[in-house]
Amino acid sequence: MVDVKGKKLLVLGGTSASLDIVKNARSMGIYTVVTDDAPTETRVAKQIADETALVSTADIDALAALVRECGADGVFCGPSEFNLRNVIKLCEQTGLPCYTTTEVWDRCANKDVFKSYCREYGVDCTPEYAIDRDTPSCELEGIDYPIIIKPVDGSSSAGISVCRSAAEVPAALDKAYAASKSKKIIAEKYIENGGEIFSVRYLLRDGEAYPYFMMDTYVADPIHRTSLISGFTHAPSKHAEYYMRHMDGAVRRMLKGMGLKNGTAFIQSLPYGGKIYFHEMGYRLSGGMMFKLTEPLVGINDMKLMIRYAVGGDAVTDGELQGLDLTLGGRIGAQLMMPLDVGTIGRIEGVDKVTAHPAVVDYMQYYNVGDTVEKKNIGTLGQHFCRVTFICDSEREAVECLEYFRDSIVVYDTNGERMNRLLFDTSRLERD
Repeated sequence: MVDVKGKKLLVLGGTSASLDIVKNARSMGIYTVVTDDAPTETRVAKQIADETALVSTADIDALAALVRECGADGVFCGPSEFNLRNVIKLCEQTGLPCYTTTEVWDRCANKDVFKSYCREYGVDCTPEYAIDRDTPSCELEGIDYPIIIKPVDGSSSAGISVCRSAAEVPAALDKAYAASKSKKIIAEKYIENGGEIFSVRYLLRDGEAYPYFMMDTYVADPIHRTSLISGFTHAPSKHAEYYMRHMDGAVRRMLKGMGLKNGTAFIQSLPYGGKIYFHEMGYRLSGGMMFKLTEPLVGINDMKLMIRYAVGGDAVTDGELQGLDLTLGGRIGAQLMMPLDVGTIGRIEGVDKVTAHPAVVDYMQYYNVGDTVEKKNIGTLGQHFCRVTFICDSEREAVECLEYFRDSIVVYDTNGERMNRLLFDTSRLERD
C-alpha cells in the first residue's frame, strides 16, 4: 500500500462541510491547505488546517497556480456538489488524481440519466410521469396520485414536494424548477411505504464494485409529508438478503457500465410490495458522514479512502475488502436526527445527557441558542437540529437508546415553546 504520510492535500472550501476532511487527512499524517475566498476567522476548516489560502474555489486557473505554488499532491473537498465539480475540473487541468470525471459525475448526479441506466440494466426504479408547466390540466387529472416532484440535479432535499392532486402540481413545479440549476425536473409515483428508504453503499476499485453497508432510513414526517428528510437510520437493513439475492449483480454491472472506477457510491431506493425501487444515487461522500458508523463497525472510512486516493494512494486495499461484513457482526448502527419547527432558539436542554451516553460515537449539532430556523429550511437538511450517531449490541438496546436520546434533548424557542415536536415513533421500527 502506498504510504501517504507527509503528502500535501489542497482542500476546497473552509466551511463545516470540509471540517471532517481536514480532521481525517491530518490524522493520516497528511499536510492540509484549505482555500476559499473568505478570511480564516470565518471558516472553521481553515482554523484547524496546517495552511490556508485566499483563492476562490470557483477560480480554476488560480487554483491550478496554487497547486503548483504549494506543491499539492492532491485536491479534495467535503460533500459540497459545487466544490466537487471544481475538484474534478482542477484535477483534469493539473493532472492530479481524481476518482471520477465530469462526464461520469454528470451521469450519476442527474436523476433522470441514472434511472435510464437502471432501466437498461433491468434494475427496478420508480415509475415516472412526463409533466412540466405546459402539461394540460386534463393530463394532470389522469395521473395516479400521490406523486413526488423534484429537480433532477437537486441536493439536500431542496425543491421536493409531494402532490396529492392535480391542483398541487403547479406550485410543486415552481419549487422544483427554482431549486434546479439545469431547470429540469422529474415527477415520480410517490410510493406509500410509511416513509422508508433503503440505501446501499459500494466501494469501487478499478471498475469493480463491492457492497459494504446497507441501511434503512425513515423520513421524519411520512404523514403530512412536509419534512421528507431523514428522521432515523438503522443498519443493517432488513432488506439486505433480498437485495443481495435479486439486485446486487445487476447493480454491479450497471455501475461498471456507467463508468464508475474508484471511490465510493451510494444508492437510495424505496422498498414496496416485496421489491426495491431505485430513485437516485450519489457518487461522492454523503452529508450524513456515514464513515462515523462504518469505521467502527466494518473498518471502512470512505472519507479516508477518498483522501488517500486523492493524494496518490490506493483506492481500496485487499485487506479492507476482506474485512467487509454486511451483517455488522450482529451489532446495530444508527443515527437519530431531530427536526425543528420555525423559530429562534432560546434554550436547549439535555445535550449533555446524550453526549455522555456510552453508545454514542458522534454528536453533531447544527444550531445554537440565538439561531433561527426559517420557513425555507423546512423540508431540507437545514431543518435538523442535531445528528446522534450510536452503536448498540442488539435491536432492543438500539430502541431504548433512541427513545432516551429523543426524549432527553428539548429545544425551546424564545417564547418558551418546544421546537422539536416532530418526535420519532419507534413503532415504525418493527422488523420483518
